[in-house]
Order: sequence, then structure tokens, then C-alpha cells
Amino acid sequence: MQDIIQGNPTKSFFITMITRDITIEDSILDLLDNSIDGANKINPDDYSGLFIEIVINDKEFIVRDNCGGFSLDTAKKYAFRFGRPDNAPPTEGSVGRFGVGMKRALFKIGRNFEVESKTESDHFKVDVNVEQWKAKTKKITLESGVETDDDDWSFNYTNCTPENSNIDVNGTFIKVYNLYEEVSNTFDNEFLDELQDDIERLLNFSLEKGLKITLNGTQLHKKGIVLFQDTSEPYYFEGEYNNVRFRVVAGLSNVGDPKASGWYIYCNDRLVLEADTSNITGWGSGGIPKFHVDYVMFKGVVFFESKDTIKLPLTTTKKGIDATSDIYKKAQFYMKEALSNVLGFLKKVRKLGDEANDFRILLGEQEDKIAVIAIKDKAISFPRRFIAPEIDSEKIATKTSQTRIAYRVAMADAEKAKVHSDSKSLRELGEYTFEYYLKMENIKNE
Repeated sequence: MQDIIQGNPTKSFFITMITRDITIEDSILDLLDNSIDGANKINPDDYSGLFIEIVINDKEFIVRDNCGGFSLDTAKKYAFRFGRPDNAPPTEGSVGRFGVGMKRALFKIGRNFEVESKTESDHFKVDVNVEQWKAKTKKITLESGVETDDDDWSFNYTNCTPENSNIDVNGTFIKVYNLYEEVSNTFDNEFLDELQDDIERLLNFSLEKGLKITLNGTQLHKKGIVLFQDTSEPYYFEGEYNNVRFRVVAGLSNVGDPKASGWYIYCNDRLVLEADTSNITGWGSGGIPKFHVDYVMFKGVVFFESKDTIKLPLTTTKKGIDATSDIYKKAQFYMKEALSNVLGFLKKVRKLGDEANDFRILLGEQEDKIAVIAIKDKAISFPRRFIAPEIDSEKIATKTSQTRIAYRVAMADAEKAKVHSDSKSLRELGEYTFEYYLKMENIKNE
């Protein structure tokens, strides 16, 4: 009889590895993604009437939704498995692909967790003490006939009754308590503000579709990306490869915040790469220059959509792109073509010298804008080339008949003044303070 050397991972090692490289924010977003996947199964186009409630404090973390829940059969075969089995049915329109998101999030946050799910046919709860679960073993018999202990990776469940349940609608309830100290200390006001911003940006399409998300009782609102579209037409290309549909859109946005320039990539409506100006999105490679402040008006968006989520070019944290995937390589060809189109125009703007910034401001002041959601959902057709705005010398001359005032102050003082004056930018603050001076000195109309 052949002797066997066991190569199974220990639970402690496995939990440590799957939680090491993900942040608390991303763990929470993973759980919200699961709720949104449920909403997508109910109605992929309209989430009206559906909600996700998040409660966070230094004692507990709770997510409650009415997005349909998952069945006991799904729990037994897939939801609590570490990794997605080969025979798992496709989760159409989702961004979950590896089968670790929910478990990774729960193990990351605390020592105890409850997962309750209610559907039309099932209502059950899984209640886990992590330390007890890690110590849980079962007897196995090796081929040599020797009986030994081995890790038991199973979870126990109980059926819910109205008396011991936390939800009375079809949906899920997740509670993590006995939080790890580093997590409990993280859950402060600054964290909550950053989490709110993450949810509003990364899940903006779901909020646009009518999903109501609340964080400690505060309703969240979408923060979409806007492509400026008044005197120009963005580059647009749509294609399909290996059952993945992709769209590349690129054009001009207002100057605004330079950190908002670059590429935005969505996978099944989930923002996974934001304001990227690295070579992974084509900058500084294949004849494309590296990002420079002269290109601050560039903004591009790529949509990947597939019913078979394993084919999406996602990393496990959903905060990056697998640049080696075939579908991404296909899309990247058109991304570079779009970059060449738009940057060719911005290079001409740079040659205006001192007038270049005035021209950028002129473009940024245009009123008509198109949000990303409109481009995606309304199938607006643009050409596979960027149609640049006209460089109007008269308008620039009018703009340059004005003068620019520049001076330096302490950043802390500038930020205080910006808050006090309700200015959205330092430029707006400068205009406010100058107008204030003119008003106070009564010299504006002299």
C-alpha cells in the first residue's frame, strides 16, 4: 500500500493568507457586492425598493439587506466553501468570481459572526465562533489504515423562527462582533467618512439604479464620473471577445483635480480601477507619453461586462486589473488608440504656451456634460476617433485680457479659508477673496 504525505493547509494559515492583503474597507465592499449580486438577480435594471443597511461601531459590524437572500442549498454547496467549485453555476452580472469574498471579510473583522439568510423556501442561520471553528477536527482514516485527526472545515447551521431571526424579508443579515482590536480602533469617524466616499464612488451604478444604501442611518448618494462633452465628441469603441463585452470611451473633462484624470475601469458596473495614469492603462508605453499635468483634461472609461464573471480581468481584491488577461489585452489596444487621439489634441493645446491654461479653463466652463452612466446605459454612439474642439483665438484673447494673480500662503490657512468660504477649490477661493476685497473697498464700480 502506498504511503501518503498529507499536504492540506491548516485553517490558521489559510485564514491568515486570505485576509493579509485586503483592507477593512475592501472587506466591507465585498459584502456589499454580495448584496448587489442578489439585487441583480431580482431585476438587473432597476433596484428601486431594495436596500442595504450598514451599522458600524467599535463593538459590532452589521449588514442587512432585502436583496433576495441565498438558499440553504447554495449555502451548503457554494457560499461557505473556500473557493468556487468547478461545478458552481454562473452568477450572472456579478463581480464575485473566486468564492472567498464573504468568508475573507468575516474572518478579517472579528472573532464571532452570524450569517442569516431568508428566501421564499429557506430561513437559516450560521453562527460561528472563529477560535472554536479553527479548533474543530474530524476523524479520518489514511490509506495505511491509521486513524487520525484532520481539520473540519464545515459550518453548522440552524433553521430560523420568527423568535430567533433578525430579518423578516427575503434577504441577508450579517453581524460580526467581538471585533479584533485593530479593527475596533479603525472604526472611527475618519474611517466612516472614507468608507462613505468609497461606496458612493465604487458602487455609483448601483445607487443610480435606485438601490438605497445607508451607513449608520445616513443615506448615501452616487458620485459618478463626468466626461465633458460640449465642443468635442469622445472616442468610442465597442467590441466583444470570449463572451466579454467591452467599451472604451475617452475624451475631455474639466481641469478640476489633477488626481481625477486618467482611466476608470468598470467590471459588471463595479469600479475597480480609478484615475489610473500608470503603464497598466497604456501611459508611458507603446509610443504613449507618461502622464503629465499638460494632459490633466484627459479622462477615459472602460466597461467590461460578462455573464461569466471568471472571464472579467479582475484581481481578487477588486481594486486592480489583471493585465495579463486576453480580454484586457484586446481592450488595451483601443485604450492606446484613444490615448493617441486625445493626447494629440492636448499636445496642440500645450503649444499655446501661456494661453494654454486659459483655453483649458474655457473648455472646463462649458455646461453640457455627459455622465458615465448615460454613456453606458443609453448607448450613445460616438465615432472611433476623438473629434477635438476648435481652438478659438478670439475666446482665448478675451480670456487673456484678464490677468492672473498668484501668491503663496500656508496650506493650513488656505484650507481653513476654503472651508469658511465654502469654496470647492483653491482657484474658487482666490476668486472669492478677490471679490470680497473689491466689495469691502468699494472699488469694483469706480
